Formats: sequence, C-alpha cells, structure tokens
Amino acid sequence: MGPVRTANCSVPGYNVASMIAHLRGKLLTKHPNQAIVETAGVGYDVTISVPTFSDLPSVGSEVALHIHTHVREDLIALYGFLRPGEKQLFEN
Repeated sequence: MGPVRTANCSVPGYNVASMIAHLRGKLLTKHPNQAIVETAGVGYDVTISVPTFSDLPSVGSEVALHIHTHVREDLIALYGFLRPGEKQLFEN
C-alpha cells in the first residue's frame, strides 16, 4: 500500500500525510526486525529491515530513522529505515 499524497513536500523523501516521518533519539534496543528509539522520554517501537539492523549503531548511541507510519483501525505501526531510498522502495 503506497502513501497518500495530499500536497507537495519541500523535504525530499517525506510524505506530507505522515504522522511521524522522522525519528531521532537514543537507541535503547535493537533486534533483526525491531528497534526501540527513545525521543523526549518516549520509547518508540519501530519495525526495521535487516539491512537497517545491520547498519545501526551500538545500543546507547544516537540514531536517526526515516519513518513510514502505517495507521489502521486497530494499529499504528512505525517502520524505520536508515536510508531514504529503502523507505521509498517500501512505500512503492
């Protein structure tokens, strides 16, 4: 399912309609399909790809992820990518 595009965005690689489009903070945990990133005291549970997992810094380091927010009636899911191209591939 591709993103809903409602307007042109001035930042390449970001969807204007996204609730959360970028996340920067302290990497609390990482697993091959999951990372938890703490930002302003909130720990965000982010589903990640294996290539992103392989390139993540060590736990406790600062990390910045490009986020795809997927909203359903029963779920809000965050998918994180280190590279904008990987996010764009996921969305298309």
